[in-house]
This record gives sequence, structure tokens and C-alpha cells, in this order.
Amino acid sequence: MCLAFASATASALPPDQIFDRVAPGVWSVKAYAADERLLAGASGVVIAPGKLVTSCRALARARQVQLRRGNAIYDAKLEFPDVERDLCQLDVPGLAVLAPALGTARGLRPGQRLYVVGFSRGNEQSISEGLVSAVSDAATDKERILTTVPASPGLLGAGVFNEEGNLVGVVTASPKDAAATALAVPADWVPEIAARGQAALARRRGTDTGGTSTSEGLPTPGTTWVYGFVERIFSRQQVDVTVRVLRADGDIVEEAVTAGVQGAKDALRTVRADESRFFQYALNAETALVELAPYFFTSGQARNRTYVRPPEGYPVGGAGLPGWVVRVQLLDWEQVTVPAGRYRALRVEATGQRAQRISSQAVFAGEFNLVAWYSPEVRRYVRLERKVWEANPLQKRLIGHDVVELLRYTPPS
Repeated sequence: MCLAFASATASALPPDQIFDRVAPGVWSVKAYAADERLLAGASGVVIAPGKLVTSCRALARARQVQLRRGNAIYDAKLEFPDVERDLCQLDVPGLAVLAPALGTARGLRPGQRLYVVGFSRGNEQSISEGLVSAVSDAATDKERILTTVPASPGLLGAGVFNEEGNLVGVVTASPKDAAATALAVPADWVPEIAARGQAALARRRGTDTGGTSTSEGLPTPGTTWVYGFVERIFSRQQVDVTVRVLRADGDIVEEAVTAGVQGAKDALRTVRADESRFFQYALNAETALVELAPYFFTSGQARNRTYVRPPEGYPVGGAGLPGWVVRVQLLDWEQVTVPAGRYRALRVEATGQRAQRISSQAVFAGEFNLVAWYSPEVRRYVRLERKVWEANPLQKRLIGHDVVELLRYTPPS
């Protein structure tokens, strides 16, 4: 898992630019009792599309949680609690907001300038400038970043950013003897919330996994998806493709892939869920299922915004042709209906183009467009559509059009 750590040589930004950069990813968190009475107002930081981290203390006794920013309101629910470190991850359906860049608290030193962005005054977002006064119990589960920023109940769960605008901490409750200043836990713990939270929930249920670490969003062994693949230009026949998880450990998923078509070979493959890449499964000599990072909702992928980078490995090759120039966009949450049912899914679009110059004339070697709809409910995509064009200076010809839809989803019993 690669984190977007801040470079020591990165240029410092003025406070207004830091605020403009990170403010969209910082939200007001409202915790309500069962009778809709407001229990606490705090802050939280987006760490991935549909995911936000805040202080667990802000959620104490809450029966309903909402996020607010301006006129926007989202319902949220607790997904992974790490009470020991006072970091709780919320699942926020429909929140398609990119996360602020994740930095590191390692190397913070007294006197270094910091900025706290949160909702210290209820519904008004603010930025506070301060310094690191000390780092206590470094590299332990009791590590705390002491700042000179004044403490406020609304800043509980707020983001602490360095001069490059990278998240380096999350504000936690201050003890009584330090109530006048804001304390923070290191942002280095954020990627560990899912695994630690899963372990805590498993212990609470009495079903500890015995040391196997599965990343957020990854399925458990035995999970099975059956997809219907249709090539719409030539054969127009549906081929059923079954994917079954054999093992999920860390960011590694081992799969068995089987296609119900003559000549197709069963495949055992290993997928690194923390990589942004295309995967190909040959159905026959002419046709292949092309997938874009099947396990989109993993902590490493979504939290580190992997999909704003061009993915690797688009499988259409050709001698002497240049590489693909690929652009990826996170679009929006949509309701998608497939044979397996109706799902709320995040739409992700990848477009690619490459061109080759021969003599003085530019000859286009091709284009593709791939759209995938990923559902956290089934922990994989539910629909995928890919189009491929062969283009030249005279015309643009569609030579491939594949549609893949989820037919059945079977979680392990």
C-alpha cells in the first residue's frame, strides 16, 4: 500500500490556498440520540469516496449520524471503530468527494507550522494556524501531537494539515490538563483503521479471524460472483463468467475464474487490490473480458485516490504502436439495475487513446472507453461496458462493444 507522503522538499503554501485545497474534504459531523436530540457537533475528514474519519468520542451514544457542509446533508453510519486510538470510520452513501492528500506525522518537530481545518463554530468551517509544541509517545499507540491551536468541541475529528496541505493528524479529545490546546493523533494510523476495526468487531462477536488481515472492502473466501458477458457487435451471445475468491489476505486476492464457453480455460489468478490496473481473461482466441481494478473499494485504493492516476496494463497491443494515454474519472453514485438486483454504485470511467505518425500524416491507432459501476454491497463491480474504436484520418470505426452485468452474487455462508 503506497501512501502519498509529503516530500520534505515540497513548497509551503499560503493558508488561503491550503484551505481552498482541503476544505471540500472536511465536513461537519452531527451525532443525534434516538429521539433526534443533538448530542455532539464535531468535524470529520474524507479519506475515500463515501468514507470519512472522525473522533470516536464524538459518536458516543449516537443513534444517528449526519454530515453537513453548506446545504448538503448526508446520512452516515459507523463502519469501523478503533476506540483505542480514537479513530472511527464512517460509511457515507453518496459522498463522492476526493480525499485530501494523506501525509505523515513522522518527522514533525516542535515549532513546525500546522493548520487545523474543521467546524469549531457549529456549521461554519474555519482554519486555525498554529505550531507543533511537542510530539509525545512517538511511534506508540499513545502518540499525540500537541499543538498551539486552541481547543474547541467542534474541532473534535478535524483535520490537521502541514504547510503542503497534506493531512498529518486528526484532532482528538484533550485531557483536562491540556484542555486549552488541540491534540491530534497521527494520520499514519488512518490506513490501519479498517483492519483494526474489523478485528475489534470480530472480537466483539467472538469471531476473531485468527490473524488473517483483510483490507476494507475485500471479500472473504468463498464469495462468488456470476457475470453475464455479451459481445454486442459480432457474436451477441451471452457467456457466463464465474469468479470465486479462494483467499484474501492483506491486499492480495486469489481468484478462480471460470467461463461457460467451449474452449475457455479455467484460470487461477492473483489480484493486488492496491494496484490501479486492467485485468484480462480470455474467453476464446478473439474475445476477452477486460476489467478495471475489480476490487475498487479497498482501503489502499480509495483512500489514496489511486484512480485519479492512469491505470496500467490495458491489454490491446500491437507491434510498433505507442502506449495508451489513459484518463480516469470518478463520476457519481447511481442506482444501477442488473439481473442480480438494484444497487447503489459509484461510476468510474476510463478513456484511452493512442496515435502514430507516419511520414507527415498522423494515423490514429485507436481509442477505448470503459465505464464500470462499483457497489460496496457486493464488493466488486455490478456492471461494466467497454467500447473500442479503430480510427484513421477518414473515419472512426467501432470494432468492439462489450457489456458485463452481475447475474448472481453469493457471499460465503
